[in-house]
Amino acid sequence: MEKTKKVLVYCEGKKWLVNNNLKKFSTHFGNIEIPEFKNEIETFQVNKKKFYFFKPSISEFILKIKRKTQIIYPKDLAIILFYSDLKETDNVIETGTGSGSLLIGILSRVKKGKVITIERNQEFRKIAEKNVEDYFGKIPENLEFIEGDVYDENFKLDFVENWADKIFFDLPEPWKAKNLLKYLKIGGILVNYNPQIFQIKKFIEEINGFIDINVFEILERKWIVDEKRARPTDIMRGHTGFIMIARRVE
Repeated sequence: MEKTKKVLVYCEGKKWLVNNNLKKFSTHFGNIEIPEFKNEIETFQVNKKKFYFFKPSISEFILKIKRKTQIIYPKDLAIILFYSDLKETDNVIETGTGSGSLLIGILSRVKKGKVITIERNQEFRKIAEKNVEDYFGKIPENLEFIEGDVYDENFKLDFVENWADKIFFDLPEPWKAKNLLKYLKIGGILVNYNPQIFQIKKFIEEINGFIDINVFEILERKWIVDEKRARPTDIMRGHTGFIMIARRVE
């Protein structure tokens, strides 16, 4: 199995994210031994229950990570990564690292470009570092963590203007960080994520030099499909946040 510090355990629709250096862990089904990995997926049976062990997907990992902040959920993250046209050679600036869910998604795509992530809260940054390391097995060499306050008008990066191909904002007051937009290339893509529409509206009103501004949200409704049923689940993950995507032209 590809190197990772976490293993996903699956049994009858339930999932656990556990450290791969553990020998066993406890569930309501009983104590489960973690097998030595020789294949991409391993199995273990206890009390007539079959357990499966494998490396978690990004979606599965993000839903189980340690966090002190709200995360960007997979339904939004997938759209953000695709609509931003993120490439492996892109140079990227992310601000508002939080627990690192968006950062993990970005790093899964950007392998040759440089990724800068900025967070002013040291506790959040340490959690994000740990989550990134747990997923990739180490901190990727193309990643740089910067501790700083992007709301400060004097905040600067050691890069020339127009350096970044993509910039991602996940901030309560993104308009206060618009000074960062000078680092985005002409033709580059800006992505902003906020839970409330007034945050998006104020940000759009405060920035200049962008066209093709799109704002939308993603609603996810899962279905139950088996021998007896084919219907939506009773509970759906509705509104989580608004996504704004725009292109810089000046």
